[in-house]
Amino acid sequence: MSEKYTPGYSSNTINFMAYRTLDSHAGFFKPYLYPGMKLLDIGCGPGTITMGLAKIVAPGTVTGIDKEASQIRIAAENAVTQDIKNTNFLEANIYALPFLDNSFDAIFSHALFEHLQSPALALEELWRVLKPGGTIGLRSPDWGGFLITPTTPQLDQAIAYLKWILQQNSGNPYVGRELSGLLRQAGFTNIKASASYQCNESLSSVTEYLALIIEAFAKVDQVVQNNWATEESITAMSRALRQLSQHPDGWFASAWCEAVGQKGQTEAKVGNEVVL
Repeated sequence: MSEKYTPGYSSNTINFMAYRTLDSHAGFFKPYLYPGMKLLDIGCGPGTITMGLAKIVAPGTVTGIDKEASQIRIAAENAVTQDIKNTNFLEANIYALPFLDNSFDAIFSHALFEHLQSPALALEELWRVLKPGGTIGLRSPDWGGFLITPTTPQLDQAIAYLKWILQQNSGNPYVGRELSGLLRQAGFTNIKASASYQCNESLSSVTEYLALIIEAFAKVDQVVQNNWATEESITAMSRALRQLSQHPDGWFASAWCEAVGQKGQTEAKVGNEVVL
């Protein structure tokens, strides 16, 4: 897979992700958790959500995986700092998980599926490692639902450009609305879908995060040389995002979609078909 994680792993990105917690970003999944279960957190990043999951399922365990070694190191350090002993973290690929069939009671993933080139293949692997009767919970943004004010042509261009960057990196900016369908197509049942809006308390944190994505992509992928953008337009888009955070009426809200499904107790898959 030729995927690339669009936000990257800069200190700004890591700090931005570190504000995510179980209550603020995974509350929809809490009713499905219980003490003693074995849970897999896919794309755990710095582990701030993982820690909350671990507290709920204790004395059960949570395994967090991420493809980026630096994130695994940070997550493990956070667990030690918080004295949370029922977590373990592994560098792993979602398309080839290092676990036996039917290993986990539940699987959780936050802000990952928008970056995947093949969500269907990923879900096949998640199906494999989930126990019959187990529950899966996914949450991803839908970039078609941004609420921004006041807007400008440069700001509109920045949002459109950010969507294009994600697509260039083999991602899907609109996967949020597709999560429930992806679960159904993968064979999961009892699917429940929901959506919510996130309004960042610190407007400057989200606008700086997005501005840096635009600037980093320009450097790494040489967009100017390939005529995908000009230095002037890149500067204008980044400036528009940063100016939004300084406006007295500035507001930015992003749409998030959640989907929960179940692997049936007696279901088996033959190809893409689910049989009882």
